[in-house]
Amino acid sequence: MKKFLQAVIIFLALQTVSFSQSPVIEEIINKTNIDSLKYFVRELSGDVQTVIGGSPYTIVSRHKNQTGNNMAANYIKQKLQSYGLPAYDQNFSSTGRNVYAVQLGTVYPNKKYIICAHYDDMPSGTTAPGADDNASGTAAVIEAARIFTQYNSKYTIIYALWDEEEQGLIGSAYYALQAFNAGDSIMGVINLDMIAWDSNSDNKAEIHTRPIANSIALKDLMMQINSLYGIGLTLYTINPGATYSDHASFWNRNYGAILLIEYDSDFNAYYHTTNDKVQYFNLPYFLKMSKVSFGIVATLADLTQIIPVEMLAFTASVKNSDVQLLWSTASELNNMGFEIERSIDNQDNFVTVGFVDGKGTSTEINYYSFTDQPQVSGVNQIYYRLKQIDFDGTFTYTDVVNISYDVPAEFVLNQNYPNPFNPSTIINYFVPQESFVSIKVYDFLGREVITLVNEMKSIGGYEIMFDASQLPSGTYFYNMIADNYSDTKKMILIK
Repeated sequence: MKKFLQAVIIFLALQTVSFSQSPVIEEIINKTNIDSLKYFVRELSGDVQTVIGGSPYTIVSRHKNQTGNNMAANYIKQKLQSYGLPAYDQNFSSTGRNVYAVQLGTVYPNKKYIICAHYDDMPSGTTAPGADDNASGTAAVIEAARIFTQYNSKYTIIYALWDEEEQGLIGSAYYALQAFNAGDSIMGVINLDMIAWDSNSDNKAEIHTRPIANSIALKDLMMQINSLYGIGLTLYTINPGATYSDHASFWNRNYGAILLIEYDSDFNAYYHTTNDKVQYFNLPYFLKMSKVSFGIVATLADLTQIIPVEMLAFTASVKNSDVQLLWSTASELNNMGFEIERSIDNQDNFVTVGFVDGKGTSTEINYYSFTDQPQVSGVNQIYYRLKQIDFDGTFTYTDVVNISYDVPAEFVLNQNYPNPFNPSTIINYFVPQESFVSIKVYDFLGREVITLVNEMKSIGGYEIMFDASQLPSGTYFYNMIADNYSDTKKMILIK
């Protein structure tokens, strides 16, 4: 970012709010976490080592000509993907690489709001921490993704991190041109550039806007968010706004955009130096700047309902000694999968009996199934519930379903079906405890024809098919022996 020479700054008195507070927007604002914001900056600025692609790495510079810049892009992409978002590279030159992720709108997927910042920095040497310029804005975009992916968004949200802003807005200009040529419906752009320096704690900040598309309305809404939710910033408007940061790339394509930035009269003393470090941040100010930007994007995109997974149905049924669980979802957001939990004869002691992968983020109906083998005998009430887990570790439980599970307490050998048969038939049997089971077939004279089972079996019901295509017509017998149990049934083969 190039330093803005002080222009005529007009203070806007807080306007009368034209909409009421939303509990969900307030919840989102309150979820903004200064610890995670700060830690993202520490990782991006080399204050702490991070892990990128499974290996430890310290990002000491994010200048376009330094290796750390590409590693920072890898870090950003990895972070966005960790929240269940599809993330993409947009390479525009041999050194230039934008990284962005998409949270698809559930009602208006083709209408997009962008929250963005540039991740490259200065100076050009091997050490360039760039904590305020612009790890602060980048960290806020990552934090927005962490929070927003817990919610259902009616409009599509693009989390965009631009490269080579310092060389003249090259990355954002490329994206804006591609979007313009494709006819993208970009409804608004919120650009965050240098949002953590406030040396005198007066909470002053600037919103840069111009009478282009809905840019003035975006500025007005940010002012209202600041007032309505008591965030505590003193916001000034710059109109016509400066063109030194990435919002200007969208103005050039007639898209509405605003820039949120520190107050120019209190400019960062370590700008574009090796001392632009997180230790000089005003953390309460950084938190407020993040909150107001999250409030406007969440309002615009209409994040009004927490629906990580919208369940359609969840049922359980008994088949032999197995329990078949079936469920379906209407939509999924950030869904890693489902733990299947079971409790026998009460709803207090649930244990995990399996896991089924989810579909991540999906607006289609998805169907799931799981077969459980409780391995209990007699009459029992069995309860099941699903623990739906997001990629970030948050989880919710479904309602509980229950079945009456009535299985024999003794060995059972059932009559084959069909009988008479040609040339094959099915034999079912049940084992009430782990046992060695032998099932053999004999002809009418008592001669052994074939051994169907000869092994240890755990508790449960079993089904085997007897193929008699190589045998002549006649009467046959099958015998089951297990522990102290023995039973014989007759079957007739007719060809």
